[in-house]
Amino acid sequence: MKEFSTELKVGIFAIIVILVLSYMTFKVGSLPFLWEKGYRLYVVFDDISGLDEKSRVKIAGVEAGIVDSVTLVDGKARLTLLINPDIKIYRNATAYLRMTGLLGDKYVALSTGTPDEPPLRSGDTIAHAVPAANIDRLANQLSAAASHVSELTASINNVFGETQREEIRESIHNLTVLTRNLRNISTDNREPLNRIIAQLDEFTKSLGSKGPRLLDNMDRIVSNINDKGPALMDNLSRASNELREVLEENRETLREGVENFREVSRSIGNIARGIERGEGTMGKLVTDKKLYESLSSVSEEARKSLEVLGRLKTFMEFRTEYNTDESVWKGYFDLTLRPGRDKYYILGIVSDPNGSVQTTYTTIDGVTTTEEEIKDQVEFSAQFAKRFEDFALRIGLMENTFGFGADYFFYSDRGRLKFDIWDLSAKEAGADRAHARVGLDYGLFKYVFISSGVDNLLNSSRRGIYVGGGVSFEDRDFKYLIGKLPGLSLP
Repeated sequence: MKEFSTELKVGIFAIIVILVLSYMTFKVGSLPFLWEKGYRLYVVFDDISGLDEKSRVKIAGVEAGIVDSVTLVDGKARLTLLINPDIKIYRNATAYLRMTGLLGDKYVALSTGTPDEPPLRSGDTIAHAVPAANIDRLANQLSAAASHVSELTASINNVFGETQREEIRESIHNLTVLTRNLRNISTDNREPLNRIIAQLDEFTKSLGSKGPRLLDNMDRIVSNINDKGPALMDNLSRASNELREVLEENRETLREGVENFREVSRSIGNIARGIERGEGTMGKLVTDKKLYESLSSVSEEARKSLEVLGRLKTFMEFRTEYNTDESVWKGYFDLTLRPGRDKYYILGIVSDPNGSVQTTYTTIDGVTTTEEEIKDQVEFSAQFAKRFEDFALRIGLMENTFGFGADYFFYSDRGRLKFDIWDLSAKEAGADRAHARVGLDYGLFKYVFISSGVDNLLNSSRRGIYVGGGVSFEDRDFKYLIGKLPGLSLP
C-alpha cells in the first residue's frame, strides 16, 4: 500500500486542528453551530443599553436561544432571536429585558404565553416587550424620596414636642390597661353569662305562650306612631331651622376665625424659616446633630401613630324610643370612634325617664309607710366593641352600670340585630333581674333609620315593646350637610 506523502499528512493535521479550534470556539462562546437548527423571532425595544449580540435568551431561567442580531429601525432596537426548535412560543408571549445582577449583564427573558393562542412561526414578531428598570432613574427617585423623608422629619420635629410625645405614650398605655381590664372582666363574669343564656331559653318558651298579646301591643305601637309621628317630624324640622339660623348668625365670626388662623399660620411659617436657618435657641436645637439623630430614632413610631390617627373615623347618632308598656320616651346620643374596621369605641349619653328611684319613709303612730318616686336621670355609656366579619361583641359601661352586648349586621350594614344586657345587680326601679333587650335597627335612607324590639326581657313587670328612630352621621357627612345649608358659605 502506498504511503501518504508528507504534504498530505501535514494538510490533514491542519484540517483536524482547525476543526478542533472551531469546535472549542463555538463551545466556549456558546455560539450556534452552522448546522444547528432553530427558528427566528423578532422583538422591538425602546432601549437595550447593556445588551449585545449573542446574549442569552432564557425561559423560566433556562437557556432557550440567543440574540442573533440587533438592528436599528425607526429609532428603536429590533432584536432577532434564534430560538431552539423544540420550544414553542405562543401569540400572547412577552419579552423582558433582565439583568443577572444589580450591575450585571442583560439578557432576554421570555414568557411563552398560553396554548390557547396560536404558536409563533419563524419570522413572526413578539408583540409585548417590557424594558429593564432604569437604574439612574431609580437612583434619582430614591434621592428625592430621601429628601422628602428629611423634610417630613423636620416638620414632625416642629409639631411634636416632648409634651405631645409623652401624651401619646400615656394614651397608648391607657388603652393597653383598658383592654387588659376588659379581658379580666369577661373571664370573671363567665358564670353569670351562662345563667343569662339559661334565662333567655326560659324567656323564649314564655314568649311562645304570650305571642297573641305581643301582636296586640304591636297594633298599639302602629297607632301611636300614626298619632305622634307628625309631631316628631315637626320637631326635627324646627331643630334644623334653628341650627341653620345659628350658623347664619355666626358666619362672620367663623370667617374672622379662619382669617386669624391664616395669620397664625404665616407667623408659624416665619418662625419655622428662622429655626431652619439656626436662629435663636430653638433653631440651635433643631440644627444640632445629636437632636436630629434622636428624632430619627423615634420618627418611625411617630409615623405609625399618625397612620392610626388618619384611619380614625367618627360617627354621631341621635335616636329616640317609645316604650309601649311604660308609655315614656327615651333619648340617646352615641359617639362612635372607629380606628379600624375590626374594632371601635362607643361613648353615649342617655336621657332615661325611669333612671332613678327616690324612696321616702314616713312613720305615723308607729306605722312606717314607704313611698317610691321615679325620676328622670342622665346616664352614660362607654363600650369597647370587637367585630368579626358580620358579628360584633361589645362590653363596658351601659347606662351607668356594667354590661355587654352583641350585634349581627346584614344587608351591607344597613340592618343590625342587637342584644344588650346590663344592670346585672337589678338596681333599676321595679327590677328583679338584669335589664336585657333584643332589637332591630334598619336604615331607611343614608342618614335616617328606624328601630324596634322587646325591652326588659327578664322582668315581666316592666317588659314591653319599644319603637323609635333617629339619624346617624359620619364626621365627613356632617361637614357636607352643613356646607349644603341654604345661605351658608364657610371660607
